[in-house]
Amino acid sequence: MPLGRMICVLLCFSLVSGLLWSCVGPASSSPMPSDQRSDQLSGPADTVEVVYFHRPRRCEACIYVEERVGYIVNTFFQDELNSGKLTFQIHDLGDEKNAAIANKYGAVGSQLFINAIKGGVDHVRHIQEIWFWDCLDNEEVFDETVKNIIKKGLYGVG
Repeated sequence: MPLGRMICVLLCFSLVSGLLWSCVGPASSSPMPSDQRSDQLSGPADTVEVVYFHRPRRCEACIYVEERVGYIVNTFFQDELNSGKLTFQIHDLGDEKNAAIANKYGAVGSQLFINAIKGGVDHVRHIQEIWFWDCLDNEEVFDETVKNIIKKGLYGVG
């Protein structure tokens, strides 16, 4: 392979890798204080918010995550949705009207949060590991993991 073509291939590969990582990589390490995490909540929450943020420009992985989480919430938690105990929200970070909620969660990119609210206190968990599971390759693992995280917030088990 000629040197010029090899350099072109390597540059293209680097560019594509960088774009993919910037879309699916965690954008921040901890948007809320660690003492406000749902995994430290004892017992069931009063209400649970499942909140997904995305950037205006979206990749396949970001769209997949949003669709899968929506499917899980609507399929397995319909009673909780109907009663208002559970909500599912999707926010575009490019829309100025979402600035306040993005600030509340510390969202800066494509991110999933579970907020278990008990006694008026938010217990926010940033589900950053969503990008590191076998989620993009294994729908069953993704679904079970997200269901368990939601169950933990709703019922104190997971």
